[in-house]
Amino acid sequence: MNSLEKQIEDIFSPQGILVQQMPGFQYRKEQHTMARGITRVFQEDAFLVAEAGTGIGKSYAYLVPAILWARQEGSKVVISTRTRALQGQIVDHDLPELAKILNQPFRYMEAKGRENYLCWNKYMNILAGRRELEDEALDFFQAVLTWAESTDTGDRKELSLPGDKMKYWPILAADRHQCLRDLCPYRDKCFRLKMLKQLEKADLIVSNHALLLSDLQMDHSILPQYEHLIIDEAHTFIRVSFEQLSRRFAYQELQRILRALFHKERQVSKGFLMHLYAVYPNYKSMLDEIRSYMEQINALSASYFNILDGAMRKAGEQSNTYVLTAQDMEAEWFYKVFDLYLEWQQTMHALLYKMNVLVKELDGEEDGVQLENFREVLQEISDTVFSIMEEDLQAHDRVVWIEWYQGQAAAVCSASIFSGENLAEKLYSQLRSLVMVSATLAVNRSFDNFIQRSGLQPYADEERVLTLLEDSPFDFERQARLFVVEDMPDPGHKQFNTELIKVLHDVLLKAGEHTLVLFTSRKQMLEVASILRPALESQDIRFLVQNEDGDFDTVMAEFKKSSPAVLFGLETFWEGIDLKGDELTCLVIVKLPFRSPQEPFSSAWDRYYRLQGKNSFQHFMLPDTAVRFKQGIGRLIRSEEDRGAIIVLDSRLVRKKYGRVLQNSIPIKEIIRVGKQELSTCLEPWL
Repeated sequence: MNSLEKQIEDIFSPQGILVQQMPGFQYRKEQHTMARGITRVFQEDAFLVAEAGTGIGKSYAYLVPAILWARQEGSKVVISTRTRALQGQIVDHDLPELAKILNQPFRYMEAKGRENYLCWNKYMNILAGRRELEDEALDFFQAVLTWAESTDTGDRKELSLPGDKMKYWPILAADRHQCLRDLCPYRDKCFRLKMLKQLEKADLIVSNHALLLSDLQMDHSILPQYEHLIIDEAHTFIRVSFEQLSRRFAYQELQRILRALFHKERQVSKGFLMHLYAVYPNYKSMLDEIRSYMEQINALSASYFNILDGAMRKAGEQSNTYVLTAQDMEAEWFYKVFDLYLEWQQTMHALLYKMNVLVKELDGEEDGVQLENFREVLQEISDTVFSIMEEDLQAHDRVVWIEWYQGQAAAVCSASIFSGENLAEKLYSQLRSLVMVSATLAVNRSFDNFIQRSGLQPYADEERVLTLLEDSPFDFERQARLFVVEDMPDPGHKQFNTELIKVLHDVLLKAGEHTLVLFTSRKQMLEVASILRPALESQDIRFLVQNEDGDFDTVMAEFKKSSPAVLFGLETFWEGIDLKGDELTCLVIVKLPFRSPQEPFSSAWDRYYRLQGKNSFQHFMLPDTAVRFKQGIGRLIRSEEDRGAIIVLDSRLVRKKYGRVLQNSIPIKEIIRVGKQELSTCLEPWL
């Protein structure tokens, strides 16, 4: 046993440092085994795919080996999470606790996007009166004055202002197109630069998946060099990679840039161009040309998205996304869109050329740097649109789709059908060790699907990928019951909603303390909620519906403090929420969480497997649903003291052959089939 392995034993053993020095800490052999496995990964330059069931304490199982390895080898370890909640827990709770207990100093830093930090140059311009604010924005500015003058980090998370004030944060937030870089007079006070310098000094860097993947796209210009990576909440990494590595031409994003350059407000011209007009009157003719090109681009962009909008409305498209097909590209409306794109691109090239000429004229001036920032952003948008319209539409290995926002076409996007190749080339190949861990990775107790879809298969073929499956230490058979209502109609049947409302009415009136109902369809959730609300509220049951009674944080806080309470939630409630004890006693799953085949993510994997001559349901849809179902089931039992019932209203779990895969993937093994009439009686001992 070497020195590192001995330290792990001293810390995690039944009489180890954690048991002795951390109040309430319980020894878990599963956590101990996982810590040993991760230590081995560091020592052998290996990759590990691990599932750590709820209650194991996976954060400590990877944080302690990471700290010891980083200090021993002088090598950075990056930890990436999907949610802000886990990122904050690690930085604000777990690492400070370990710093008290472990007998060696270590440095850690949270990595965030620049938009989280106060820009001192923006702040001083407002303070000096060089930028006027509307009344509400001025109220926000005055509310943060004391904080801005005293903060050491400039991190917005230090503010505790209500949402109606924080919506004005962008007036102070650091952003690319207004950064003066080396010419900034407040460079020595730049909070983002301070964060980047602290990252260089840190032993552990705590990031999030979006920032980690942005760093890949920007050729590792955000995070310092690292060779050891731990990806927590890894079950989301494939989906986040698909989204983050996609190309996106968003109408509002372009509008925001153009508006920052020039816009009219109550007949008054505003924006950066008006500043240039005032300071450099000798460049008026050049500024007039730039302004004219911008107005043309604005008009062409509006027409481009209006045609997309009209075509989809005519087709009766109702969803938030629509994947373009080969037939769409032969339609008359698409030819009009493409002609508009060609004119748009030609005008954009002319604008970029004129902006570049003016940038050179303003060489050495702060205004020249800021104009170049705007030019770079517009160049990136131009390059993105070129890639989508002239390369991706005809590529067999990419999907292209339209996104809607508030009922209108808002963006055109494209993505690779297999992001694993990109990850292997830009991420995995740079690493000596990798740990991918989650409470839900295995499907039917196998990691094969995750390894293949995440791009790790070449490393598995080299026998470099280790696997570890540690079940939850909780006694699910004693603590919970899972009931499947086997006489419910199929979810696609027209009678399903009628029967659903009847069953929920009976269950929710008798469920007691706290019941969470998980939906997969917003439309269905709102229809059911509108019918059940009067009956529930007449019985003084606090009834909360996601996005109808508040945002995620609001309804969660209200749900916890109210009793009895019922909460209807969508995808964000299927994972990542931690409700212990009486905070959740009954969980209802309305439908098995199959993704819509029309989603871009689903379409991409369907095409990927069809090109390989494989069944996409078996290789993507079913494994993906198994992981999501396991996440939903995992909301109920969060500690040894928890107790409650799970009701699944989708009888396909027991009627279909594929239901066995879903059953084998969850920790509750005894599944009780009941009829609608006997459900209430069966539930009574558990509620």
